[in-house]
Amino acid sequence: MPRTGGSATSATRIWRKARIPGSNRVWCAAILGCACATPIHAEFDYLAGLSFAHNSNIGRVETNPQSEWTRALMAGLLYRENTVEVTARVLAQVESRHFYRHTFRDDTGAFLDGAMVWTILPRRLAWTVEDIFREVQVDIAAPNTPSNLTKSNSLSIGPDVIFPFSSTNSLLIGGRYGRFDIENSTNDSRRYTGYVRGVHALSAETKLSVNYEAGLVHFDPAAQAPKILREDWFGRYESRSTANSTTIDLGTSRATLYGGASLEPSRLARLTLSKAFSSQSFLRLSLSDQISDTYSDLIAGVTGSTAPRDLGVAVFNGVAFASGDVYHSKRGELAYVRDDGRFGYTLQTYGRRVDFVNVDQDYQEKGGTFLWSWLFSGAMRFYASAAYVKRSFESFDREDEDRGYGAGVTYRLNGSVAITMEGGRAERRSTVPLGSFVDTRVMLILGYSSGTFNDVRSRR
Repeated sequence: MPRTGGSATSATRIWRKARIPGSNRVWCAAILGCACATPIHAEFDYLAGLSFAHNSNIGRVETNPQSEWTRALMAGLLYRENTVEVTARVLAQVESRHFYRHTFRDDTGAFLDGAMVWTILPRRLAWTVEDIFREVQVDIAAPNTPSNLTKSNSLSIGPDVIFPFSSTNSLLIGGRYGRFDIENSTNDSRRYTGYVRGVHALSAETKLSVNYEAGLVHFDPAAQAPKILREDWFGRYESRSTANSTTIDLGTSRATLYGGASLEPSRLARLTLSKAFSSQSFLRLSLSDQISDTYSDLIAGVTGSTAPRDLGVAVFNGVAFASGDVYHSKRGELAYVRDDGRFGYTLQTYGRRVDFVNVDQDYQEKGGTFLWSWLFSGAMRFYASAAYVKRSFESFDREDEDRGYGAGVTYRLNGSVAITMEGGRAERRSTVPLGSFVDTRVMLILGYSSGTFNDVRSRR
């Protein structure tokens, strides 16, 4: 779903508070700088919004719930470019939030989702920058509240070099420097990744490849954690057409802890299948069995990312877990999407298992989501959603069931200004004492967009 952009001055202050390293600020500024340097080919949308929300239980507690009124001011920009030399998309947003009853301290947050590919030599050499700045969850078992969120930044930058041997065979060598930084945490890390891919094209739409990927992770000295070397060997079958796509990865994965014992090699298996039944509907199946970590999941989630596309296993309700730990994940997802331009809906179900190497919070999870949208007229749109998640922790005796419901309507006053009204309910039933809660919320949003992008909303 599209996202929005923000104020440079506020963003700089936020990044300093989050002690995000200078290298990250430089490269994010480089993405925006490239945008500003090529205005002829660039497309900009400027956005602003004002929202008022009321929560019946802002702290999401079982006893003594406190209601709260919240005001949020949002500003941002969306930049897009698609030329022979540069493909880029940057979405940045700043949000200042005020709690009228002071249940939480007033704060200012930022969101950045950016990816840029600079083609230096066509089909020979390219340079990629990807960055995502967002909030992550501190305690994976606690409710999603302002006190359980902290700022994080994930950066990936590096080249891809292609050596074509013939019209059907080529060798790709790439490397990435990455950083994962979390505010007030010892989970910060820097990483160096390299990969080699031998590619054989069976046709214009179908390819076979043999792949080796290796990544060395250095943790923050305060973490007192050993360096980790991750190595993946796998073969890939990839077929893409205008209607259908299939990607299959099969191989092995291994993680070596420097100064400690190596983990047992594990199977690496990924399947992504998309089948179109018509121009208005398609079915998507995704299966994975692999070693991963929060940084890899966040980078793969960057819009336009070149990383393998797989939903982050440590992401819950759209919020990632603030951990640098490696985990073994198994996930299966099935989704059906239908949209005729006026009426659309999505049905999704999934299950997953997460086993952390060091963090004692292994869990199993299953759930489903229903999304519905109806374009009643050119100016009015109705939408609704429902979600269910059941999570069982294996390391300690706890089971949570989360349910969420919501509905809203957006009315466009003109081509630039829209009003949104929505309401929702979030509830949790937990087996631990005082772990359950119910929170209802109503919200009014007044949004402005200078262009075709009209998704003005909070991204925190």
